[in-house]
Amino acid sequence: MTHLVVIGAGMAGLPCAIRAADAGAQVTLIESADNVGGKLPRSSGQISAAGTRLQAEKGIVDSADDHFADVMRICHETADPNVVRLAVNHAAATVDWLQDIGVRFPPDHPVISYNHDVYRTRRYQWPVEKGKSILAALRPLLAAHIKAGRIDLHLNTAMTAIDRDAEGAVTAIRVQNADGAEETLQADAYVMTCGGYTNDPELFRELTPRKPVFAAHIPISNGKATRVAQAAGLQVDGGDHYMGMLGGVLMDPDDPLSVTFALNTVPQDRPPWEIWVNTSGERFTREDHPSATHREHAVNAQDNLTFFIVFDEGIRQNAPLITATNDAALKQLIDSNPSYMQGDTIADLVQKMGVAPDRFTNTIAHYNQVVAMRHDTAFGRESLPRAIDTPPYYAIQSVAFAMPSPAGVAVDGDLHALDTDGRTVPNLFAAGEFIGNTRVMGNAYVSGMGVGPTVTFGRLLGERLALR
Repeated sequence: MTHLVVIGAGMAGLPCAIRAADAGAQVTLIESADNVGGKLPRSSGQISAAGTRLQAEKGIVDSADDHFADVMRICHETADPNVVRLAVNHAAATVDWLQDIGVRFPPDHPVISYNHDVYRTRRYQWPVEKGKSILAALRPLLAAHIKAGRIDLHLNTAMTAIDRDAEGAVTAIRVQNADGAEETLQADAYVMTCGGYTNDPELFRELTPRKPVFAAHIPISNGKATRVAQAAGLQVDGGDHYMGMLGGVLMDPDDPLSVTFALNTVPQDRPPWEIWVNTSGERFTREDHPSATHREHAVNAQDNLTFFIVFDEGIRQNAPLITATNDAALKQLIDSNPSYMQGDTIADLVQKMGVAPDRFTNTIAHYNQVVAMRHDTAFGRESLPRAIDTPPYYAIQSVAFAMPSPAGVAVDGDLHALDTDGRTVPNLFAAGEFIGNTRVMGNAYVSGMGVGPTVTFGRLLGERLALR
């Protein structure tokens, strides 16, 4: 009987452990938190896949080859093609499996989404209750295997070291529980599905040079397992492709880990009425550019990944909401959160924003001329509903932020971990956020290529390693 140690009981580790146990393996499942699930409870659960039953029911003809071509087109060939190929080749089986275990998708799915650059066909879906649906379907399967003795779950237990022999193979994983007790675990194979590091600013700066970290507060994304991997001589890379996500606002401007995903910046969903201004007080991109990747790169090129969304009272009263709140709540945020600003005059707003007064004043004046002429010579913006000329004036300071961790343990096309010499570690594997999201997305965000490959790789490793 194959014995497998899985480190991390989240959206990759749970499918890995369950599918390995389904195939007859004995699994030791390690989780540093006090419960299983990782980021699934707060995840959108979005998955892209070609050749699913959902597509067949709609008469949609699709293939893994087309999916692969779309991913590589959107990321401009910057993702790892071997890892992307593995993900798309097995994505449909993952979606079908999720349906088989009780995960329900909305009746109109798969769909086209404009949150990121679009696929050329409908291969994008997420569960009715998003990531919570996936976790709810996995829990009873996990419980049944635990009861049958096929999975031995250790909560509040963290990996502290990886022992390797002279040939580079792993001989044991060392762990420590909440009481400080240490244990050495040995198995036929080891799978690291340990999550990310976005809540470790020091490690983020090390792995993602020249880019500040802004992120949501997620205690499990503490980077400890990544540091263990580094200490064991594993290759950790991918941070040079980091691209922060749009729509983030700091709830506490002094805390870079206080980001909330608060703003709708998708022009296909909500054409912009506001303008985007950088920290110098100038517009820097076409706010309604149809390519999400174009807008993301424009924001990520700004100083400190920061910009301001500027509007006036006329826009506040008439435009669809840009924030996930109503007018009363927006005013409360202006009173309580320095990221939301209001000025009775342009000069008052400039002072609160801290931008160059002359540049900002010229920016507003030029934009109002653009609206009057109905022609944006500088950027080609098409959405020009009204000028910014009615006090009071408003600005929301927004930051490009990290959701998944960009860098991670390097893997080959079979998900073997690689060491710093580029050699495969024969009995050590990695999946999920632990390998870094740039591995499968490169320097862009590609719809459904976060959760999708994470669940897929976990499922696939469990099925394959059980047969070793």
